[in-house]
Amino acid sequence: MSSVAAFIAANRFGFGPRPGELATIAADPARWALAQLDSRYAASPAFKGLPPTPEVVQSALGQLQQLRKMKDANAEEQRRMVRDLQKNLRGDFIEEAAARTRAAIDSPAPFFERLTHFWGNHFTVSATKRQSLPLVAAFERDVVRPHIMGTFGSMLLASTRHPAMITYLDNARSIGPQSRAGRRQGKGLNENLAREVLELHSLGVNGGYTQDDVIALAKMLTGWTVDITGRSRDGFLFNAAAHEPGDKTLLGIRFAENGENEARSALESLALHPSCAKFIAGKLARHFISDTPSAASVNTLAQSYMRSGGNLPDVYRTLLSLPEVWQAPLPKVKTPNDFIISLLRAADIDIDNMRLAGAFRELGQVPFSAPSPAGWSDMAQDWLGGEALLRRIDIAQGIANALHTRVSPADVLEHTIGPVASDTTRTAVRRAGSPAEALTLVFASPEFQRR
Repeated sequence: MSSVAAFIAANRFGFGPRPGELATIAADPARWALAQLDSRYAASPAFKGLPPTPEVVQSALGQLQQLRKMKDANAEEQRRMVRDLQKNLRGDFIEEAAARTRAAIDSPAPFFERLTHFWGNHFTVSATKRQSLPLVAAFERDVVRPHIMGTFGSMLLASTRHPAMITYLDNARSIGPQSRAGRRQGKGLNENLAREVLELHSLGVNGGYTQDDVIALAKMLTGWTVDITGRSRDGFLFNAAAHEPGDKTLLGIRFAENGENEARSALESLALHPSCAKFIAGKLARHFISDTPSAASVNTLAQSYMRSGGNLPDVYRTLLSLPEVWQAPLPKVKTPNDFIISLLRAADIDIDNMRLAGAFRELGQVPFSAPSPAGWSDMAQDWLGGEALLRRIDIAQGIANALHTRVSPADVLEHTIGPVASDTTRTAVRRAGSPAEALTLVFASPEFQRR
């Protein structure tokens, strides 16, 4: 395969090449990507020392107890305690976001990291809801990464029962009206988690479910809550007292009353539904091929999904075998997340956590902070615009100013966009007034902004 195929592999299945990496990939781009389909890449040195989910739950409980103590403190002491708590949360969040980014920058398996970001966005939990803030990073580490090389059904189950998802979508507040707790407290269902599982996580908005199905799944999910003791392995607790009794019917299938296992069985059924296969295939095709992938490619991926029972590595291999994947080198606009990671991979320099956080904030895509449960957009129309481009140029210029004494702009061009660089881009870089300006032009070029 050509060096253009190496560029496609590095940018479509990774986050852009590191210096010299295109030459390595060019020997066999497809094999380079296939070799990364290995569960050993779930562990990353970037996450060393960061807490697992049960520890985060325990910490959050301690913070809640601190807040309760504030009631007995005077006004000035209350303000100080709130400031300290906010400062600690903000510091932890910046550290977690930086670790996620550095994992993508430094990983020997950038395809695995891109899959992590894809599935983390598919199963969005967001720090925009404050009570979810401590848990969102642990969610991606403990749910997404360990299941990337498993089945979609196992990831769907792990996602739905994780404290971050339960908290973000209010399932801890959902109580079966006829349950022991419901009759005693007079409380009822919260449909948020059930609705998003159907609409955003499995079947898709056009997947054939009805409002009755939302209610049925919400009833099955009652009692799925957070273990605030921190003793459980994954932070999950099933509270039988809050679970709605009785049989339920979802998508025409009757599920006999069976406590926690009702929702487990329902999620297994959803993961094997043809609408789920089509929905997941469409999202993968839009992310890895183009904003408007062909129906043939989507159907091929959906067929692979159904044949394998949702086995994700089989679907990834099918994706890599699609002719459409290798035909056009620049169909997708890089999101800000992609742009920042590819910029730092290309420059091969490190920046501190605060500057890294500032770059994401400047471009409007702070990690773990999607504006809604639908996640970040994957479409070019949502990231293009004059002001957005100017902000990208500012960040590119900052990196260029730090890098220009160490590298040749011509070499950087060849190592990043060389296989697809236009004559216009090459001429602009060659005629630049200084090495820093030349590097800025490479990083701000249309070829570097796309993948």
